Amino acid sequence: MTLTEIKLALKELEDAYTLRLFLDNQTTVLAHAWSLVEEQKAAGQPAGNAANSGQEGLLRVTVGKRQALIAVSRIVLIQKVPFGW
Repeated sequence: MTLTEIKLALKELEDAYTLRLFLDNQTTVLAHAWSLVEEQKAAGQPAGNAANSGQEGLLRVTVGKRQALIAVSRIVLIQKVPFGW
């Protein structure tokens, strides 16, 4: 998925209790909290080049008491998990 697709999905799923993320290495992550962290532009790059590529950014997720950063480009699918699942 691209950064733009992730932003749209997270906006639609902001009232979700839990998200299930499917990654490109066939790993599934069940996240209870999440936030998007956009990467800073590297020095010397033209403005907008990295940000407009659609692949930059990280998703910070909380799973139980652990936190992880997942590269946006690794996410294949995001699913909303109903409350009480």
